Amino acid sequence: MYLLVVLAAGVATAWWAGHQIGLDLSSVTSLVSVLGITETGRLTHGAVGYTASATTAEAAPYCAPGQTPTFALGLGSLKQRLGDTMGTPLECEHPASGNGDTLQQTTTGLAAYTSATNTVSFTDGWRHWAIAPSGFVEWEGVESSPPTLAP
Repeated sequence: MYLLVVLAAGVATAWWAGHQIGLDLSSVTSLVSVLGITETGRLTHGAVGYTASATTAEAAPYCAPGQTPTFALGLGSLKQRLGDTMGTPLECEHPASGNGDTLQQTTTGLAAYTSATNTVSFTDGWRHWAIAPSGFVEWEGVESSPPTLAP
């Protein structure tokens, strides 16, 4: 019972914060689906953990009708470098803000493009990888911005 109260408080806080500071929390829908909380997705146990699989013929989030999620441009380059670590896209790349930043949920984490620094990055929640104008970098921790690279 206490767990449900804590979870409800967390969801309510996230909703309130999103509305107060203008965050786009639409990716929560994808996360809920991956966790198997809805009927639009389910988890299956694979050889190396859990992977998401679609259970309906619905279009992937943020995709045009008939469009299949793929990694494009810089995210495609990062996928070539990271391989299976980056997983497969669950949704099409979509705007994260009005300044040109984009996001794309994958089966293993979150890929992003940051326009201010011209950087593509991927995280599994703890480990991070990025291709910035100064080169490739990887780091661990809660900090989402890559550490400064030496010239």
